[in-house]
Amino acid sequence: MDKYKNKIKCSFNNKAYSYDEYALVQIEVANRIYKRLSTIKIQPKNILDIGSGTGHLSDMLSKLFPKANIICLDISLNMLQESYKKNSRFKCVQSDAENMPFKENQFDLVVSSFTLHWCYNIEKIFFDTYRILRSKGLFLFTTVGPSTLEELKAAYQSIDDKQHINKFSDMHIYGDLLLKYSFQDPVMDLEKIIIEYSSLLDVLDSLKKTGANIVLGQEPLYFKKNIYQKLTANYPVNKDNKRLPVTYEMIYGTAWKDLINSDKNTGVIPIKKI
Repeated sequence: MDKYKNKIKCSFNNKAYSYDEYALVQIEVANRIYKRLSTIKIQPKNILDIGSGTGHLSDMLSKLFPKANIICLDISLNMLQESYKKNSRFKCVQSDAENMPFKENQFDLVVSSFTLHWCYNIEKIFFDTYRILRSKGLFLFTTVGPSTLEELKAAYQSIDDKQHINKFSDMHIYGDLLLKYSFQDPVMDLEKIIIEYSSLLDVLDSLKKTGANIVLGQEPLYFKKNIYQKLTANYPVNKDNKRLPVTYEMIYGTAWKDLINSDKNTGVIPIKKI
């Protein structure tokens, strides 16, 4: 496990300076989180961004909640340095999300975007998040679901039966964990975001330049020319424009701690109805 986390840390350290240029989906999802939070009645004094990356979401939150203290937590020091460049008011903490160094009842809002699918022990993260939230605090997260990178998975199947793409958990897994750890009014929903590229090289580059090409338990795959050609031949193509689609199945979760008579959001699915 430590070896895997070190690989993640090194990957994101190496890609910190190119991340924002290639993180199209990550930035778009951060924008959508911002819109969701702008409709929720909350004025947090202390905010934690788990897996803050280069601080794009934190920077948006600083504009939405200008009086709030924002802590950026990330496993990558270089990512945190990029966050600090965006806003020197951020308090940056280098830490593994599965071992957060915070006391109980510390935050009014905890957010996490594009991070949970990198972690082994999601249960501990949810347990710790509940612990460090204050009463009536909000937990809002996004992560990716099983249909993510489905086109690349299909192409890899033409090479061998090895795992070349990480396995991503279903939305119901996260919903069940919210209930297990006593979060109130949990709501879950999902959407698919599709980005199209002109070539397989651009597809692979978009993953590599954001540090997202690490697979749990696998060594990197170095392409020979014939393998690359086989992947290209078997990659699904949009017949209308001949471009290569990349699907991200985005899971959104929102839940509260010790909330009484909370306002109901619209456009989301209560877990009890799933």
